[in-house]
Amino acid sequence: MTTDRSTFPDPMEIHSHLDQQVRGQDHAKRYLSVAIYNHFISHHLEANFRNSPQHLLLLGPEGVGKTFLVQKVAEWLGVPWIHADASSLVQSAIAGEALQRITGALIQRAGGDFAQAQKGIVLIDQLDQCRRTMAGPGDPGMAVQDAILALMDGIVMRHPQAPGQSLDTAGLLFICCGSFPELREVIVDRIGDDERIGFQSEDEDDPDDDTPQIILNDLIARQDLVSLGLGEELAARFGHISLLDSLTEKDFVYILDQMETSIIGEKKKFWAAHGIELSFNEEAMQSIASLAMASEEGARGLHGIVERVLDPIDHRPVELARAGIRSIEIDRSCVEDGTEPPMKSGKGDDLVDQMLAEVWSKLQPQSSESAVLPIAIDAAILSIPVAGLTEAIRQLEMALGRLGLTTEQDRTWRSLIKKYPGEGQRVILQLLATIQQAGSSLPALCGQLEKNNGDLVETIGSILNSKR
Repeated sequence: MTTDRSTFPDPMEIHSHLDQQVRGQDHAKRYLSVAIYNHFISHHLEANFRNSPQHLLLLGPEGVGKTFLVQKVAEWLGVPWIHADASSLVQSAIAGEALQRITGALIQRAGGDFAQAQKGIVLIDQLDQCRRTMAGPGDPGMAVQDAILALMDGIVMRHPQAPGQSLDTAGLLFICCGSFPELREVIVDRIGDDERIGFQSEDEDDPDDDTPQIILNDLIARQDLVSLGLGEELAARFGHISLLDSLTEKDFVYILDQMETSIIGEKKKFWAAHGIELSFNEEAMQSIASLAMASEEGARGLHGIVERVLDPIDHRPVELARAGIRSIEIDRSCVEDGTEPPMKSGKGDDLVDQMLAEVWSKLQPQSSESAVLPIAIDAAILSIPVAGLTEAIRQLEMALGRLGLTTEQDRTWRSLIKKYPGEGQRVILQLLATIQQAGSSLPALCGQLEKNNGDLVETIGSILNSKR
């Protein structure tokens, strides 16, 4: 999701954008903004990518916004990003498969464009799940750490279906995340347990507390990470380390009521499309916040709680709309006891039936799709259900070199796919099957399409004649 701006945002602009997406976590937003800015500006100035590390380590419990922060800034900048789970890489890292999996996923996210993938961000989550567990070689956690370290330092990765193109991982920005719940205890042991000193987050401010307070983020040292099981080399690669705060009930209520991406906001829009105003009163939101606190799932737990609260009515939007219900209020009893919410009737309208008619119409083949197809379709392809065409096309695309398309070829191919939706996908599948039988490739097909101005018959003839 890019914007219409014409200049790269400075750290303060990035921070301001993140303020609109995530509640609190000012320290993490500041360090992420600086890391993002420094990374892209440095790579613009230094062509060889070999500068001081900007990689970032975000620490904190689950559901406080670590992944969400990275997602939102990557989408805003319009750069590809991927989310890899360190805990799932333990065995594959030993065989070296983790490296190819991570870079391959990034290239795929970039639509096969290696130049775009080179600007990407790699988020590696649950780093604490690959800590050192034994002394000496053979530790599976250290194998993952070594793989991550190798990627950070730079490996030139090539994809087997894209000869001549490569991705230098030294040019990527790596952001690692982990909970590391023992961090506070490790810091206390290192500096000494002084009862006169208390820790607080940056958002806490108690004017009645005379105890000297120290921001925990100011005390984190890389040796603390080593004590928690990270290798010294990996710990040294992080230019910044930030500890995110646990969310409070007040934070949860704000996320429910104020954030533009809130689950309640999504539900309100859904029910409004049926002509029904859905609302949650303050007591209901407070109860939801209390349940989220108890679940220890963080903000991600809010979605499941709201879904359970709406369970008594979530299968009845059409029934209620046709019955004249115009407003539904979720109260405390709905949250705590699972009761059906109070409802109010109003003047009826045909909004829901109009919407259902529009949705149904969009799903039906258009008249242009029923026209004579431009090329002959094999009987085997005609027998494939429409629902199975997409997967069949996807498998053939990859086998025939989708990742090897240039940016211009990829644009040509995407344009052709859009031209033949629904039943028209049989045309696309027939094209792929034809070039496979001819021993050709998808890049060659796109090249011929460009030369023949999109004429499918002439393109197929050119490919078949070239293989004779």
